[in-house]
Amino acid sequence: MSFTKSIFVSLVTTLVAGLALNAGAKTLTPETTIAGSSAMWETAALAAFQEAGAGAGHWTSASNVINLTDTRVTPNNIDAGTIWIVWNKALTKVWSYNKVDSIVGLRCYFAQPQCTVNATSANLSGSGANQIATTLWGSDQALPAAVSALFTTGTPVNVAGTLVRPEDGAFIACRANSALGAGSYGGAASDGLDGLGYNSVNASGVCPASGLGQSSGAYVGTPIKSGYPGSTGQANVLAFNISGVDPITGDAIPAFTVENLGAAPLVFLTERNEGQLNDLTTATPAQLQQAFSGANCDASAFGLAAGGINIFLNEGISGQANTAEATLFRRPTVYTGTGGGPVLGLSQEANVAVGGVVSNPLAGQSGTCVAGAGARYRAIGSSEEVKAVQNSSAKFGGRDGIGYNVFSYGNVTSIANNTAYGYIQVDGVDPIFASYAGGDPGEPGNGTIPGAQNLPAACDGEFPCPEEDIWTGGLSFPNLRNGTYPSWAVLRLVSNGAGLTAAKALVTKSQDYVVTSVPDYVPFKKITVSGYPTDPGLVYLHSHYQQYDGGGNLIGAAPVNSGTKEAGGEMGGCILKTSKKTTQSVNDPPNACVTRP
Repeated sequence: MSFTKSIFVSLVTTLVAGLALNAGAKTLTPETTIAGSSAMWETAALAAFQEAGAGAGHWTSASNVINLTDTRVTPNNIDAGTIWIVWNKALTKVWSYNKVDSIVGLRCYFAQPQCTVNATSANLSGSGANQIATTLWGSDQALPAAVSALFTTGTPVNVAGTLVRPEDGAFIACRANSALGAGSYGGAASDGLDGLGYNSVNASGVCPASGLGQSSGAYVGTPIKSGYPGSTGQANVLAFNISGVDPITGDAIPAFTVENLGAAPLVFLTERNEGQLNDLTTATPAQLQQAFSGANCDASAFGLAAGGINIFLNEGISGQANTAEATLFRRPTVYTGTGGGPVLGLSQEANVAVGGVVSNPLAGQSGTCVAGAGARYRAIGSSEEVKAVQNSSAKFGGRDGIGYNVFSYGNVTSIANNTAYGYIQVDGVDPIFASYAGGDPGEPGNGTIPGAQNLPAACDGEFPCPEEDIWTGGLSFPNLRNGTYPSWAVLRLVSNGAGLTAAKALVTKSQDYVVTSVPDYVPFKKITVSGYPTDPGLVYLHSHYQQYDGGGNLIGAAPVNSGTKEAGGEMGGCILKTSKKTTQSVNDPPNACVTRP
């Protein structure tokens, strides 16, 4: 799980009129209409439910049935998600969060007009799917008619939930929505993956210009497809800007504010059923690069006995895929012009193309692994990534598998408390607990993935359970907090205006909850809750840097590393203590202060 919140206050006049059941009826106002990352989905729901007050109701949909509709293109682009909806007793306010992915959430927020959240009456019927399993939430209830009408009509997104800053999100979108190859800015120093090949119209890594017209094909790339057997999942590739004007419609994009919730670790998950990965407890970044790049699809990549393994990659426009890419695999590369700036690692997108043709879906094709007896596969979204690891031996050739996920208790519940699955350390550092060998009260030990069943007796095996009861030191994720675990992301909400005000209220409640009830992330700021130890918040941050596209064009404003007005890219930036975060020049590349393999 992971707290998140969102706001929405822009309803078109016709919609407001339509919601009035009669001349004297109250108006139902969307407080938040969030779209984005799954990492915050469940804890944001709990924050909204508390914000709604006594007598509030809630409902969750079946998986991937609630649409985000981008009307900027013809035909309209549809992304399917899973939603929670909360309403107050008076039926005057409603909060919602449609779970898709970070980049989809950013695109839908920055699009002008913004995407709408809409569903059929059939998909909004019934008493709810009970997707949030905690006593803090309880059982879903049927949607009131006025709330259902809001979503059948369609309501615009006014908050994005994301693991990456908008500058990085724009870079990610342009990298995918362009030709396969080296950008002109990287030149000879490039690894040939400045563009990932899902749109041949745009030069490698280059964001499309505005006003080209839809017939140019510059704005809509080829969807990235799932390699999971029988899955119809896909990640849609569309252009967006974060400032200036929308590239498709030319409409002005309002200024935005990023509100930070806190930080969560990226965790590598393994199946341990077939024997190839049973003994994998730690890996170096170089070993992870070998496996995920396809250089060696074999347990021998990790120094184990030879044996083919399955390797599961999220789509290239996924927030968590790019957290892994920037912190451990390819690394962030700030080119200094043609021929300048090396790529320090190996991208997980290496060897996806065979003979210059992108393997889409990536589904174990010959040539996508240079060595080893295993295979690589694409999973779309966080839940499918976990499902792929869970079913690696059963559905992917009888081999153990490895994938990754930004940790929250809700994200990994299907494989938690089960010795057939595990998580690993990076460079001997545990991402969740103080020590891999055990010792924290909520730790199963030996790399077993923790779940509600592993909570200490004081919590009765379910949430609410405060962080002081789960970790011996009283604070969650100790090795993320002390700066030694290398791969993590800050959970964020992006909004403006009245939506931002409401989002901030949810952030406050969410941060209290991760201290007292559901410790899914390290709160970004110092949190004091009566009756609980003070949480000092996140004392290490990623440094910011100027983000460029493949042609050397600036993405976003110049970086700011200190104060309340942070700006610029920061995926994989140097891990710096907050009191010293101005010691690196804003013009230095993020790799300048860290020695990496």
